[in-house]
Amino acid sequence: MKDRIGVFICECGPNIKDAMDIPKLVRFAGQLEAVVLAEPVGLMCAPDGRKKAAETIRRHHLTHVVFAACSPREHEQSFRDVLESAGRNPFMMQAVNLREQCAWVIHDRDQATRKAKGLIRAAVQRVRHHAPITIKEIDCRPDVLVIGAGVAGISTARTLSQNGRRIVMVERSACIGGMAALYEDLYPDFNCAACLIEPDLDEVIHDERIEILTTSEVLSVRGTQGNFTVTVKQAACHVDPYRCIGCAACIEACPITVPNEFNAGMDSRRAIYIPYPGSLPHVAVIDKQHCLQFTGDSCNACKDACPFDAVDYTAVPTVRNIEVGAVVVATGFQGFDPSRSTRYGYGEVDGVISAFAFERLVNTTGPTGGKIVTAGGLAPDTVAFVHCVGSRTDRFNRFCSGVCCLSAFKQARQVLKQLPEAAIHHFFADLCLPGKTAQRFFDGVRAMVGVTLHRLAHPGAIQISAENGRTIVRGTDASGAVQQVDAQLVVLATAMEAPEDMPQMGRILDLGLDDDGFFKEAHPVVDPVAADREGFYLAGCCQGPKDIPASVAQGQAAAGRILQKLIPGGKITLNPIVARVDSDLCSGCRTCEALCPFGALVRDENETCMTIEETLCRGCGICAAACPGGAISVGHYSSDAVYAEIAGLLKPDGK
Repeated sequence: MKDRIGVFICECGPNIKDAMDIPKLVRFAGQLEAVVLAEPVGLMCAPDGRKKAAETIRRHHLTHVVFAACSPREHEQSFRDVLESAGRNPFMMQAVNLREQCAWVIHDRDQATRKAKGLIRAAVQRVRHHAPITIKEIDCRPDVLVIGAGVAGISTARTLSQNGRRIVMVERSACIGGMAALYEDLYPDFNCAACLIEPDLDEVIHDERIEILTTSEVLSVRGTQGNFTVTVKQAACHVDPYRCIGCAACIEACPITVPNEFNAGMDSRRAIYIPYPGSLPHVAVIDKQHCLQFTGDSCNACKDACPFDAVDYTAVPTVRNIEVGAVVVATGFQGFDPSRSTRYGYGEVDGVISAFAFERLVNTTGPTGGKIVTAGGLAPDTVAFVHCVGSRTDRFNRFCSGVCCLSAFKQARQVLKQLPEAAIHHFFADLCLPGKTAQRFFDGVRAMVGVTLHRLAHPGAIQISAENGRTIVRGTDASGAVQQVDAQLVVLATAMEAPEDMPQMGRILDLGLDDDGFFKEAHPVVDPVAADREGFYLAGCCQGPKDIPASVAQGQAAAGRILQKLIPGGKITLNPIVARVDSDLCSGCRTCEALCPFGALVRDENETCMTIEETLCRGCGICAAACPGGAISVGHYSSDAVYAEIAGLLKPDGK
């Protein structure tokens, strides 16, 4: 049967109709080779427009169709649905973007019409080379991998945990709960953090549908939505979690002490330790970097002291493949290191600590039992809070973390609750007070006796130094005046920034990063939960700074998206536009195999040519471009089709 091409030119209300000569375009399209019908449509995306087009396609026995309308990103699938409803293969069409590429960017009517002619001609010449493509469906796995076991990851796992679905949580540290588990009071109501989240932690630990892999990391991810294979490495478990009951006998016997990172280095721990009181799983962990058994010396103190024979120095790391249908990334954030700037005196001036260190200082399970004291053990009579440390600056992070101001004001209230006579000083350039309770909370703190606010010219207009044994904070305001405070304790409200290994994680997961180093969402406004790789979802601070409620909500939202897509016993549609290998032309050189970023090209040792794993291929075309023998093509993007489209664009006007 000869090609019978139809061209539908959408007027898009006044958007396209007023910007170019529609009747001239219809006449031009009708004169092109193989075009048997060309007609205008008032609004192609409207139900009536789509229904009329489908009827016209059937009535005129059209084999190929060109839709000249708006961006394919907006309505290409709608146009494919029109062909399908007309009984045609949905890929026997080509969309032309008249609105964004002509009407909205060219203000001269004649010039816009000329460009539209070229685009239509190119589409007509290209569509003749389109071939039918069969859409395939495969069984999908309902199981989900959650990377990160902080509040966002736990929220995701709890929401997903249902009959017929298994959840695997991968956590790099030895315990779950993330940063929130280390806090004492939560803004705005000073609820006990442990009281709120520990029931959730206990629930996921004892949920038979949830498997938790601590001290673990993801090595690779292969596959597509519905069928991922994730390779996970778990560090050697030198303390058997099924035998250890957290009695601490091994800890008491250990002769080595090192700074305790869980308390921001304000006290020490042993080389075998339980991360913090109440940590879950409540199991001892061996620090191989400092343990004498692993640094060349002979020491069996912890093993000999354990009454349950839980210590095993011979344990080795394990690597396993996990089959899942979706991946949720909830890897969290890291606090800005204030020592990167000398202006804050961090690590050099006594009494200067980070906001996280203060959280541990005021925590009843912290290094001082919750007492707010200086390194010398004295209660401070003056405490200064410095806002925007590492935030809103071109040198470090240009963004505002959004939660630091309220955290600093919460900490000020904690100081005054324990030390009502203390003087509180806040140094800030601007305040971020989002949400319905923030302003009221700030007003309450500002009205408290002893609180003084100092506004800076900009976030970096601050200098902290040691002078004659005193800690001096100097801030410069907009007028150039210097405000000076002699403080015994200085708390730095540090930025929430992307972890330093985020680029490496992005490469492993094949996820993009934004300008600030966080994982990039599919769309910041209409799709903030999905990542830019299909089947991956983001939760919590790995996408950007968030407070605890927002992290929990995003975890639940990610779970909701997965519950909608991955139904136990259901199927998932494969990407129809994939690469194809011509076995007659392929020499099996494996050039393509090395270049494919998705591992979709393989060669069986018994075969002489490459094969495509369609569940992995994403139709990027790298292999087709690199193949020295021209043996690979990508469906819907054959060389003949692309060359024909280019030739149509380059033809002189009117030909």
